Amino acid sequence: MLRRADLALALLVGLAVAPAAAAAHEALSLPNGVRLEDEFVKGVFSPNFVPPAAGSYELPAVKRVAGFLLKDSTGRAVDTERVTAGKVAVVSFIYTACPERLGCPLASLALQDLQGRLKDEGLHRDVVLLSISFDPGRDSPAQLAKYARVYGADPAFWRFMTAPSTRVLEGVLESYGQDRAPVYDPRGRFTGRYSHVLKVFLLDRDGYIRNIYSAGFLVPDLVVNDIKTVLTDRARD
Repeated sequence: MLRRADLALALLVGLAVAPAAAAAHEALSLPNGVRLEDEFVKGVFSPNFVPPAAGSYELPAVKRVAGFLLKDSTGRAVDTERVTAGKVAVVSFIYTACPERLGCPLASLALQDLQGRLKDEGLHRDVVLLSISFDPGRDSPAQLAKYARVYGADPAFWRFMTAPSTRVLEGVLESYGQDRAPVYDPRGRFTGRYSHVLKVFLLDRDGYIRNIYSAGFLVPDLVVNDIKTVLTDRARD
């Protein structure tokens, strides 16, 4: 059975993408000179590997994340621990004004794809998708609701949340290990943009992180197999 490090190495070889792919805001190129951004985001990027079969490898727990009281896209206060309890969760951090195609839009497109695949396979009752904004100043519940409609999110399955304050947001980001830094212009004025590395987190039913996907590994086939693997873990207990 493969462990996480073996799996990561195999996927890196198969993808033929430089490790720098983890940085969401860098221009990347494939060996033929074609920008990864253009290939992937337009939907024609086809990773040159077949993900290992679900249950044929291990995804050891990395750490447990805490629960937080956030606001959902209807403005209601929601405890994230209650939303994810008993389910496998796929959690992404986004902000709706993100202009980088290899950043938040890529993460949301991946979750949109996952939403369809998991429903097709009847796994949506065991999984929840969660997108958390790291721009609470601009991403009001109404703004998140609009963003969710753009991506065709099913509110019963894919939830969007924002923090009630910067202090709460910082606690969430620290718990997950998600970076975020405001970008300022030469005169020290906030540009409205944030520098961050794209990360999507896979949590098991007990709230433990089991995998973290960067841009180069955010492949729906792989995520679906990881979800099945984590669900199989529980079945073995």
